[in-house]
Amino acid sequence: MSGKYSFLEGDGQVGELIRNIDWSKTSIGDPGSWPDSLTSAVSIVLNSGFPIAIYWGSDFSLIYNEPWSTIPGDKHPWALGKPGPAVWPEIWNGLRDEFETVLHEGKSYRRPDAPLYMHRYGYTEECYFDYTLSPVKARDGSVGGVFNAVIETTFRVINDRRNVVLASLIDHKNDSSSIVEANGLIRDLLLTAKEDIPFFALYSCIEDENMDMVCWGGFSEEHALIAAHLDIRDLYSQAEGYLGDVQQIFRQPIHRHWPEPVQEALIVPVVRGDSKIKGYLMLGVSARKRLDTDYRNFLQTAGMHVGTVLNNALSYEIGKAYQAEQVLNEELSAANEELAATNEELQHTQDQLHALNQELEDRVRRRTEQLADERDKLKRFFMQAPAGICILSGEDLVFELVNPAYQELLPGRELLGRPIFEALPEIKGQPVEQILQGVYTTGEPYEGKELYIPIAVPGSAALEDRYFNFYYQPKRDEHGIVDGIMAFVFEVTQLVESRKLSEKNARDLRDLVMTSHYPLLILRGRDYVVEVTNEQLAALWNKSLEDILGRKLLDILPELAYQPFPALLKQVYNTGIPYGQEEEVFYVETENGREVKYISFYYDPLKDADGRVNGIVVTAADITHLVRSRLLLEESYEQQQSLNEEITATNEELAAANEELLATNDELHFTHTNLEESLSNLAQSEARFRSLIQDAPVAIAVLRTRDLVIEAANTAILNVWGKTSGVIGMRLPDALPELQNQAYLKLLDEVYTSGKTYKGDESRAFLEHDGKLEELFFNFVYQPLFDQRGITNGIMVAAIDVTPQVKARRELENAQDSLKLAFEAAELGNFDLDLEEGTMFWDARCRKLFGISHDREVTYEHDFVNGLHPDDRERITGIINNAFIKSVSNGEYDVEYRTIGAEDNKLRWVRAKGKVYFDEWDKPVRFAGAVLDITEQKLDEIRKNDFIGMVSHELKTPLTSLSAYAQVLLSKAKDDAFSVQALTKVNQQVKRMSAMINSFLNVSRLESGKIQLVKQDFFINDLIDEIIKETQLITNSHEIKFNAPERIHVHADQDKIGSVITNLVSNAIKYSPRGHMVELTCKAMEDMVHVAVRDEGIGIKQEDQKKLFERYYRVENLHAKHISGFGIGLYLSGEIIRRHGGRIGVESEADKGSTFWFTLPLHS
Repeated sequence: MSGKYSFLEGDGQVGELIRNIDWSKTSIGDPGSWPDSLTSAVSIVLNSGFPIAIYWGSDFSLIYNEPWSTIPGDKHPWALGKPGPAVWPEIWNGLRDEFETVLHEGKSYRRPDAPLYMHRYGYTEECYFDYTLSPVKARDGSVGGVFNAVIETTFRVINDRRNVVLASLIDHKNDSSSIVEANGLIRDLLLTAKEDIPFFALYSCIEDENMDMVCWGGFSEEHALIAAHLDIRDLYSQAEGYLGDVQQIFRQPIHRHWPEPVQEALIVPVVRGDSKIKGYLMLGVSARKRLDTDYRNFLQTAGMHVGTVLNNALSYEIGKAYQAEQVLNEELSAANEELAATNEELQHTQDQLHALNQELEDRVRRRTEQLADERDKLKRFFMQAPAGICILSGEDLVFELVNPAYQELLPGRELLGRPIFEALPEIKGQPVEQILQGVYTTGEPYEGKELYIPIAVPGSAALEDRYFNFYYQPKRDEHGIVDGIMAFVFEVTQLVESRKLSEKNARDLRDLVMTSHYPLLILRGRDYVVEVTNEQLAALWNKSLEDILGRKLLDILPELAYQPFPALLKQVYNTGIPYGQEEEVFYVETENGREVKYISFYYDPLKDADGRVNGIVVTAADITHLVRSRLLLEESYEQQQSLNEEITATNEELAAANEELLATNDELHFTHTNLEESLSNLAQSEARFRSLIQDAPVAIAVLRTRDLVIEAANTAILNVWGKTSGVIGMRLPDALPELQNQAYLKLLDEVYTSGKTYKGDESRAFLEHDGKLEELFFNFVYQPLFDQRGITNGIMVAAIDVTPQVKARRELENAQDSLKLAFEAAELGNFDLDLEEGTMFWDARCRKLFGISHDREVTYEHDFVNGLHPDDRERITGIINNAFIKSVSNGEYDVEYRTIGAEDNKLRWVRAKGKVYFDEWDKPVRFAGAVLDITEQKLDEIRKNDFIGMVSHELKTPLTSLSAYAQVLLSKAKDDAFSVQALTKVNQQVKRMSAMINSFLNVSRLESGKIQLVKQDFFINDLIDEIIKETQLITNSHEIKFNAPERIHVHADQDKIGSVITNLVSNAIKYSPRGHMVELTCKAMEDMVHVAVRDEGIGIKQEDQKKLFERYYRVENLHAKHISGFGIGLYLSGEIIRRHGGRIGVESEADKGSTFWFTLPLHS
């Protein structure tokens, strides 16, 4: 059948299915016999981007288009051509009356958010639709079928309902003062969510206590008894908490709200970060919705909010124990005093060091206290803020603080203490990674608008499209150096999707015009620029589409200036009221002179998002042949009258006159028949046009007389007014009394009296919606309407609501001002190299960093390359050349270098970060970025390392002398037990201080690049044996076990690897109880050797493990508080291993011991 019937062309796969169906075997019959009304309707449906179906005939046989095909689910494509009652047996009883009324009475129906419980995917599903039912009429006025336009609103209706549940949990998160009270509150709130959570059971415990069921709801006591004895942890570990057959667990079916039993359930954790309270929440899944990604996200978010309620209640209880903690602190203070008394024996050895460092320590302490106080205040503010806020620390951007609003953006994700690209691996390689690194490295704040970031859906590998507005502010330490980022985040996904939907609607309107069988065009602005039109309109004007599109109306047809059409357009534009006329003469200039035509036309205003008119839809019909037929008829009547007068004057000519009259009557009858048919077609055209305007997305109303009586108002303007169709027939001041003190009633009166169109752009109005005034912004037109005498008899109002655009533009302007101020405050410079033109731009700050004061043109070779320090020139040009190769660097550029000022010869340190942009053939076309002066930062680092080295060297000399004196005194006091004990302690303390100073010296040497690796070949097993023997000579508190199946040969610095192993063994002994075992292993793994040290000590929390190898980091807990150390050993060990090309790490669990390991290459 393909190609046989033009009205079946279009609409993708569904169109192809329709063309291949043997319709002769259906009640509709072969397409060749279809009536015109059906063929026209089918053509419209198949070429529409909107979900539309036709139910034809008395059995309502179904024809639909591609967008509608998703609605029947698994019933597609079977449903094509089948009767409606057969396709929808489960809902037809509720729909039959509406369909019968439309078919037999010609009425129309609109049902917003109508609930329809459909069986389309193997189960009865809770669905909601916004649908219309309209008659499809034949030429004789009879109704042949039902026109069904529909939008599924299931997601929005159910999502709004679920958001109410989540909002109630958030609103009451701080209402409980105890865990028991919190359990009761959670039960009351979850019982209100019976549609989406038919049953629930909450299990919780504090720390590692037994997990008990603390509250439940939605099922019987028999079910609750079973639930109370479930091993919830084991159930959660199976299939990540998903329960596919609830009845298998509870033995008897669970019914709530719906007649069908609950089939599925999901167990979600209610743990956030390092919270003391642990727990799981078992949540039933609706019998009429399957557990998809959105449903899972809702249940996981509910679990997260339940955890927040429990955590807040626990925090309140913990506060009550504060006084007991105070007593414990006093006992610890007494213990510290005892420790201080013991250390008095060594006080004389520390006087010099104390005097040197006292002033520095006082400053650091005061500053630390101030910073701690400020940090606490800031943290409280962040945690209470409604915006999503987090603090990222260090180069790895570790989550240091996450407020509840930020956590809610990422439900179920563990953030605190984790680097952002580990906690959110899906954003690695996205633009946000480069933005974060740029803020950290340049110290420049960054504000993003509607940034697209795919985020992983919790519990799934799928990515969800999301959009965010955010502001990244660099966080600086006391020296002004960036050490982290503060992030303020707002999710705008719904706003972006709404805007995209609006843009799609505009495209649909354009397609409607282009595919219409009638002359249609859209005019924009008060200059009436043709935005879109079709071939039928171009033919009416005797023009081509190229001569029309994008031009002003009067530039296309200047002859219209002296015709009534511009005034009528102005009237519609000013009033927003549609205007139509069934007959009007139309003069158009052609190559053969002026041509006279007659047209029927209708003007409907288009409105923007603020309700202001910004265009007009023009629908026209060429009725020249109809008018001329009528004129011919009138001329025939005049001729008849003349003939009758001649008959009365001349009887002789009676026969001839009668013959002429008969011929004229035949002609008149033929003309009258044609006129009736033309008028019928014209009436149908006007009815279709009025239906189009009624459903138009632009708000349109018609006001009559100077009293402004509402004659007509479409759905869009009723929504703008916040009214129903009941206001039609009322005076506008009575229907909208809030307009009394606003300018609009006066403007309408001026338009009516002057006959001049009025246009308003982004005009503010206050309209009452649901009992309260709302501030709105509109683009609108008041267009006067005229009668046949040219006298004003009404006003057409057309409006578009532009409130979101106005508010968004204002916010954008404020944000741009803030961004400009932040850029200037950060003293950043800009550079931009056009690789195609060979030109380079430097701003004033960038020129200053290269010692240039003039404003003349700068070039890459002369100014940039020559301005680099000679020692950095080759390195930097090589990096830039690599940046120009996309496969090597992806265009990334981030370096530090020195410059020599061209005019002042001054040395400066510069940090530069930029991006190379490529064309479609990966050819570099542009190189742009920012530069920052880091001279002071570099000088501070040099001074710091020099100071540490100087102080450490100065302290070693007196300590060496002190150690020698202690050894001499010890040899002479062998018989004095007290002196031996005291001098032994002195010697131990001297060794500790020497080790501390050596550690600081090693850090200084490492950071200044003075530590060199002296590699040699040796057996690492022998080295480990030697270290174990040395350790057991000085300690017998632990058993040390070494397991090595073979001798392993390595090429490394033996002394430094020995210091690493010694440090790991020493830590294992210090942090594990006496009498326990320390075990070492050494084995070859492919091309690496793996060495591990395992202890049975206190273990390390997960959040501390990430920072163990950072400089000066120590774990803070009661067990480690009295163990000496400065957090240097593991830092040095990590650097030594990394410089050998190996890796170092830890595997640990609190109270269960730790295993520290490292790897080294087997070959040099």
